[in-house]
Amino acid sequence: HLIMHRGLMSVAKEVYAEISKYIDLTGPNHKIVLNGHSIGGAVSILVLLLLVEERGAEFVNEKFLRVFTFGSPPVTRFANDNEKESNSDSLDMHTCSILESLSLRNDMIYGYVQPWDPIVRMFSRIDPLYPLIGDLGDDGVTLYANGPPRTLRPITRAILESWENWPTFRDDYRGVMNQEYMSVGVQHLLMPDTGRYLTDRLVSMNVATFPIDNVLRVSSKELYDALESAFPLDTFVISLVPTAIRSFIHHFYPAYTDFEDYSKKRKANEDKSMRVSRDEASSEIKNLKMIDVKERVNPVVNKEIEK
Repeated sequence: HLIMHRGLMSVAKEVYAEISKYIDLTGPNHKIVLNGHSIGGAVSILVLLLLVEERGAEFVNEKFLRVFTFGSPPVTRFANDNEKESNSDSLDMHTCSILESLSLRNDMIYGYVQPWDPIVRMFSRIDPLYPLIGDLGDDGVTLYANGPPRTLRPITRAILESWENWPTFRDDYRGVMNQEYMSVGVQHLLMPDTGRYLTDRLVSMNVATFPIDNVLRVSSKELYDALESAFPLDTFVISLVPTAIRSFIHHFYPAYTDFEDYSKKRKANEDKSMRVSRDEASSEIKNLKMIDVKERVNPVVNKEIEK
């Protein structure tokens, strides 16, 4: 019993209607991959769930290799907490309770996340945009009406006053925020070197994205705890301009394209290690052959000398 994001599910149904005929045209040994950035990744997940509903988990497990998402918001959750708890007792750290409930492989979905990306937190229990509605002034356009002065308050007020669709967006958003949607699949945090975060916290904030130094794999259950504790996103709480800029920069696709460079470098290092291992093994085999030859030849030579 799952609840889906209604708006994105309507988009996913249109996409599914377009691509279903191509799924049937693939060969028996072909494996299908779905992928997308931001909303595209969320729609890819929903298309997968539609396929499970229509064709069954066995077909999906056999026909689909994986879904890859980059900076995508969560779009599904269990209908009640009892189902959530009953599907979260596995000893496997990478078990995904939602995929498990659908009889799908736990590694069917791979998600990739920039730690400062705010979009991956939307509609979840750590949704950074919820205060947009939760602390709204009586005029309907003043964000974060309570608390200390904030840099972005007058800027956002001016923007909302000039946006004719704001009242509709505001009222519609009340129904979809703070939904506690859940991360799905195995998640990967794209980490720069640790010094970047230490400098950011103690000295000054740098809004740029940095080359990926490591990829940290976490389960869907661990993702929000990790983001909330290690990468607290105060973009819309403190409202410092550099913080806001950093969040937007860390979501747009250039922030995720460095993963390709990281993957190529890692593969090159692995290939180099394999070549070194092969060279070492080859050298060892040659030495063994030389020893074997000596052991077989020397007695013969010594015998001839004796003669």
